[in-house]
Amino acid sequence: MAIVKVLSRHSPSYTSLIKYILRYVIDEKKTHNEQIYTNNLRSNTMPGYIKEFMENEAFRKYSRSDQIHLFHEIVSFGADENKDVITPAMIDDLAQTYMRLRGNTGVMIGAPHFDRSHTHLHFCVSALHYRTGMSFGLNKSQLLELKQSFQNYHKQHYPELTKSAPCHGTRTRYINHAEWHRQQRAQIIDTVQQCFAGAKSQQQFLELLRNRELHHYERNGNPTGIDYDGTKLRFSRMLEPGKFEELPNDSREVDSALEEIQAVRERQRERDVRNIDIEDRAR
Repeated sequence: MAIVKVLSRHSPSYTSLIKYILRYVIDEKKTHNEQIYTNNLRSNTMPGYIKEFMENEAFRKYSRSDQIHLFHEIVSFGADENKDVITPAMIDDLAQTYMRLRGNTGVMIGAPHFDRSHTHLHFCVSALHYRTGMSFGLNKSQLLELKQSFQNYHKQHYPELTKSAPCHGTRTRYINHAEWHRQQRAQIIDTVQQCFAGAKSQQQFLELLRNRELHHYERNGNPTGIDYDGTKLRFSRMLEPGKFEELPNDSREVDSALEEIQAVRERQRERDVRNIDIEDRAR
């Protein structure tokens, strides 16, 4: 199957991630391309999608300081794959299959990206089941099962994709470590340094990296480095030590999202109180 990567996000950065995922298929008012995939979402505008993710977060039952708000999930096809065989119908089917295997009770939105050497699908996935407040995360065995189930579907229905089949569960790397370092490490470090030089905040730095298809991973809720095809590179080894932390942390998106989530919770509580009053009067 294509390489599946699941990156957890501890901040409610729905706006920036959804805008990134949909940047080729939607503007602020309407969709321009049918290749946009949703599960348990009713909207058809970007603000509507973002609002629904926040509304789902408002159902959270148990809050923690290190809680996960969302997942950025990526399905990548091999760079050597013949792009002519990756048809829109195939993308549609694999996107729908991935969401089905991920779970029908999830809140998800995704779209394909074709701007790099390899075709890939990006998904924003709520960390909570639809309107239950319970975790929609995956443990290691569940993630392995998802990858293997998707791989089996991939092999059975699309055997013509011959360059996108890592052996999940065999403990083999997707690519040889030394070869990866020879071919990619210097280029990635150069790109990271270029993005850093043009960034005025941590959030802008991460956005510039996303636009180059370099996606960060987190430790203890903090952006730590780049996860590239299963290999992790730390910012502390690509930049001068402490330089990333010295960038200003622009919290406006997070603060706005948290305020909206709290407002939704307050409206839900007010509605529940009104419903109780109506039931009491009806008795």
